[in-house]
Amino acid sequence: MKIRNTIKSLALVGAVAALLPVGSAMATGGAGPGFDGIATNTDGNPMGCPTLHTCVILMTGDGFLQQEVTLTAGTGPTFIQTVIVNTDAPGSTAIDQLAFADNTFIQMGAGNGIKGDQTLREVDANFATNGNLFEASTQLLIGWADDGAAGLSNLKVSQSFWDNNNTGKVQSDDAQTDMTLTSDDFVNSFTLGVNLDANGVATGKAMSMLQDIGMSDPSGTGTDFQRFIIEQRSGDLLIAAGTQSLTNVGAGTGGTATWAADDDVMVVWLGQTVALGELGVSLFGYESITVDDNDGVINPVTVDTFSRTSANVVNAPFGWDADMVTNFGAPPVMP
Repeated sequence: MKIRNTIKSLALVGAVAALLPVGSAMATGGAGPGFDGIATNTDGNPMGCPTLHTCVILMTGDGFLQQEVTLTAGTGPTFIQTVIVNTDAPGSTAIDQLAFADNTFIQMGAGNGIKGDQTLREVDANFATNGNLFEASTQLLIGWADDGAAGLSNLKVSQSFWDNNNTGKVQSDDAQTDMTLTSDDFVNSFTLGVNLDANGVATGKAMSMLQDIGMSDPSGTGTDFQRFIIEQRSGDLLIAAGTQSLTNVGAGTGGTATWAADDDVMVVWLGQTVALGELGVSLFGYESITVDDNDGVINPVTVDTFSRTSANVVNAPFGWDADMVTNFGAPPVMP
């Protein structure tokens, strides 16, 4: 596999790589230049320059680029960018599409700090038709690279896996829109972000997990589907205070969850549809909100559930108002 071959190739340049900080070109945010603008040339080596910046190459090699980076217009600090990639995809391939890419910035004269992004990716040439993919990335924004933007963690680890049973898939930044409700499909996406202070102490956490399962309906009338989502925010990665009411539409308890900034809030969301042929569609949904305000007392969990059979109804009536969008993003949907 490409990843295994990449690891073997990196061993050959281990003396160089060991001196360089591990940093995905898909990632954005933080101070300094962006991770964009770098692609492979005809030899498969990384070349290019971040947007709005000018670059002076210092050193190149097999799968290796080191260059000086400055703002094209105006004045600003100087950065040293180091890029290491595998070289099996020559010809204008963005480095976030490679089996391995490491992209790192050091700011000259800034003392402590680093901006780095690393991606591992396993995908075959028929991705557009089979929809199968594995991808993992790590982003680090420390010291000068941490611009303090609300909701942006300075350490983020992501992993995604798609097995769409050769039914095809369009990749986007939103795993929810990636799911194709067609056949025996499986999607898993996990992201963990942590904010660290100057002493390395965690001050906030942001966790997102999505799992989709699509199952062929033996009756041939549709596709059974389940979507499971967990969103958790705490500390300085819980952007704002808020409330969310959940109505008792079924067997749930209902109620209103209220949280303040720096609390620890976890949302669990589950939706399921099962095709019943001439009987229509069986629906099941569950949503819970748990708030820990760090007072040592376990708070009741606010829960909303429902279960019913109704033809041609696929969207569940969950609660996801403006305060939820602010802290946890767009509301989950069923395809």
